[in-house]
Amino acid sequence: MRTNRYKGFLFILIATVFMIISGCASSEKRDIKKEADAHYQLALSHLQSARVQDAFVELQKTIRIDPKNKRAYYLLGLIYRRFNDNRAAEDALLKALALDPDYSEAHNALGVVLTAQRRWDEAVKEFKLALKNPLYLNPEKPYYNMGNVYYRQGRYKDALRAYKSAITRRPDFHLPYYGIALSYNMLKRYGDAADALEKAIKLDPNLRGNKQKAEEFFKEMKLRATDPDVEQDYSDLLDILYY
Repeated sequence: MRTNRYKGFLFILIATVFMIISGCASSEKRDIKKEADAHYQLALSHLQSARVQDAFVELQKTIRIDPKNKRAYYLLGLIYRRFNDNRAAEDALLKALALDPDYSEAHNALGVVLTAQRRWDEAVKEFKLALKNPLYLNPEKPYYNMGNVYYRQGRYKDALRAYKSAITRRPDFHLPYYGIALSYNMLKRYGDAADALEKAIKLDPNLRGNKQKAEEFFKEMKLRATDPDVEQDYSDLLDILYY
């Protein structure tokens, strides 16, 4: 009888110790998650204030504490892309996708990075993967970016379809209208090009329908362009503006 009571007591003791240890581990895990999230939120705040270097430091801290934080890798990818470090951007975004293969924002961002490297087919693949997620809230972005790839490839009709798909998802999205104007221009549909550019200028929050301001902006961007293709884009937009 004493042996049975001893075994019962021992079982309760072991169970109690296990619960205490498990509780401590769970609490420690929550604390780590909380600390990592604090650094991530601080990084977001820095980015909103254009303090990119400070944001970069906080994201590194986030990942050091929580190596499985996909959002931190995603933001790192955006920062690297901003500084034209496409290799580092690609690496960061691939890490985010390794943690969550359905992470549409990361697929879209990776597509942009690949586009910058003229890896057209790989870029389109990423944009399509972004669109496979039915819960993705911004499908207009990969459609627009896909249109840009098709435009660079000289596939102007495919570009138009992609740009129009972006507008269908978000009618007030001004950027696809610029792409539509350029695509119609290449197809020699000059009237349609002029109409699309007028719509773009009207929706563009920086221009608000002001054609004179648009002309000044296009000229400035043409002068500042370091990519010959981008320089040509602004030259074409100026031509369309004068139709």
